[in-house]
Amino acid sequence: MNKNIAKYLVYYPIQFLRKQKVWKYLSVVNDSEKRNLQQILNERNKKLSAIVHYAYNNIRYYKELFDENKIMLSEEITENEFRKIPILTKHKIIKNEQSLTDQKYKGKIFHRKTGGSTGLTLHFSKEPEVLALNDAIMFRCYNWFGIEIGDKQARFWGVPVTKELRKQENRKDLILNRIRISAFDISEEATIKQYNRIKKFKPAYFYGYTTAIYGFCLNVQKLGLDLDELNLKAVICTAEKMYPHHRKLFNEVFKCPVVDEYGSTENGIISFQCKEGNLHMMADHMYIEFLDDNDQPVKPGESGRIVITDLYSKVMPFIRYDIGDKGSFSNEKCHCGNELPLMNIMEGRTEDFIKTKQGKMVHAAYLCYTLKDDTVQEFKMYQKSMDDYTIQLVKSPAFKENSEEALKAKVEYELGKDINIKFEYLDKIPREKSGKLRYFVSELKKQ
Repeated sequence: MNKNIAKYLVYYPIQFLRKQKVWKYLSVVNDSEKRNLQQILNERNKKLSAIVHYAYNNIRYYKELFDENKIMLSEEITENEFRKIPILTKHKIIKNEQSLTDQKYKGKIFHRKTGGSTGLTLHFSKEPEVLALNDAIMFRCYNWFGIEIGDKQARFWGVPVTKELRKQENRKDLILNRIRISAFDISEEATIKQYNRIKKFKPAYFYGYTTAIYGFCLNVQKLGLDLDELNLKAVICTAEKMYPHHRKLFNEVFKCPVVDEYGSTENGIISFQCKEGNLHMMADHMYIEFLDDNDQPVKPGESGRIVITDLYSKVMPFIRYDIGDKGSFSNEKCHCGNELPLMNIMEGRTEDFIKTKQGKMVHAAYLCYTLKDDTVQEFKMYQKSMDDYTIQLVKSPAFKENSEEALKAKVEYELGKDINIKFEYLDKIPREKSGKLRYFVSELKKQ
């Protein structure tokens, strides 16, 4: 689809019907980016005071939390007052979903859920204005590399298992002028088909899981395929930390910028890499902290837990939300001229590949589309051999007698029906040393 048709005749009209007027916020986010750092931080702090006061006055969870902890709020909230607010965790969100929501909110609401790497499914709500703002921030960042609304995208992402969900995603891909390249099958045969499909579609940029694009590039290089004629504006990697071996291969295969994006389903883009190679925090639209194990701020360059406060969402505010990753911040200024502050990801969400005896390499994010449903609170899968898998589950209240068979069938859909799956049911799945839940572990010997 022509990008102008995609932008003005498809994307904008549909967003208008959804009350997500992205164009309204594009000038706002572009203007705020041009301010100096002190102006950005001053405006951010005003928004922080506003959202915290709103949460106390309208959200039962925060009213009870603040009163219980005897938190007194000034009109302009001080740093010391703000740090008295207890950290919000994923478990607290799951446990307090109703009390975290503004029950008196009368406007349109979109209900979302996460499909991230922690093994926990979060249900949350957002106003259309907040989703529009998140999209505007996204397009602001993409425009750093000349990517515009309506540009064609090749998306290396998950493909839903059920037909109905696949139809929904196909409609979404059509609206957003993109094709979906399955991250679940990284075989050479699949790569050839994907390569031919991409050449025919002629995308302006690639977007997707770091390891999915990496697996594709390994086969592209091995098969001697050429991506130069695509003239890509950029390759944007997300959802996983990009390590040096990833970037080395990308630089060999692509003749365009390879960009690191860090974000979440709950918050949108948190930081984005500029042309100088630095990750800029979206500090004009969210409050980002880096905390040690005692919830105290770390020094510049030190690793800390990344904690986010959404400055806009009123229907379900996330205040001091521990996103589950570690990073550090820097006081240095970037040579690109953008004064949005800088950060590094020290320990991002990591993914791996499931290897089958048929020679397929299936992206571990596949598990988020199979084991990640409302019957399961937490999961973790171990690959013992090419044929043997152990799946640890923490049941949710929705788990029924036939749930195990349903989960088994979904796993077999991509991995094959001739595999052995053993289910183990636990009250809680042990965490890694970092405190995170790694949801896939391969015990195959490294080749």
